[in-house]
Amino acid sequence: MKNLFVFIFLALGLSSCSVFRPGTSSTENAGAPAYHAGGSSGKASASQLKFINGISTSDRVSNTNTESSPERSIVIADGSKNSDRVDSREKFSNLQFKYAILTNTAIERLTNEKLLDFMDEWYGVPYQYGGSGKSGIDCSAFASLLIADVYQVDGLPRISRDQYKESRRIPKSALREGDLVFFHTLGKGHTVTHVGVYLYNNRFIHASVAGVQISDLSEGYYARHFVGAGRVVPDETLND
Repeated sequence: MKNLFVFIFLALGLSSCSVFRPGTSSTENAGAPAYHAGGSSGKASASQLKFINGISTSDRVSNTNTESSPERSIVIADGSKNSDRVDSREKFSNLQFKYAILTNTAIERLTNEKLLDFMDEWYGVPYQYGGSGKSGIDCSAFASLLIADVYQVDGLPRISRDQYKESRRIPKSALREGDLVFFHTLGKGHTVTHVGVYLYNNRFIHASVAGVQISDLSEGYYARHFVGAGRVVPDETLND
């Protein structure tokens, strides 16, 4: 039995990214968005999107006149609504609205359509150690796929700790869209065992044990286990 325990511990230590689930509490995750996917595909319609504290989004079109514009409503848990009529000339997409809410970011900043499409395609895909497909994927495989598909940077190592070694170190204060963020998750020490891709407004997307999701670097768990940030995408291809 003792030998079995040692074997399992070593296997986890060599994993491409940790399968340990971040500890959560009401204080650590207060205000952090949570996504509940509907159906086996990991996708959800606008009416199914649920966020922390009961906030969801819905789209409505007013038919009171022939030149009506869509009306977006943020529905609060108590049933009240804060509606803003959207000028159709702004031409913001549903994905821009969705991820502006998920990242608490000004919608005007979400201009990388390839990134939005990629995130929406993979959001909610379950975690699987060693996985690299829609049936299950781990953190390092997800980071590699995103960087290659969105930014056309191939050859990122398969294991998170190697991705850390190969990326150019940057300070946390200089993080930009497409940068990699690294964490240690196996107790003492700072060996990299988890990786995510930075988005904006302190948010990053990653394949965690809860599936592909967006998290906040300032959350207690991620703040405590943050190791560093790295850049692999050329500066000229990043959105400022």
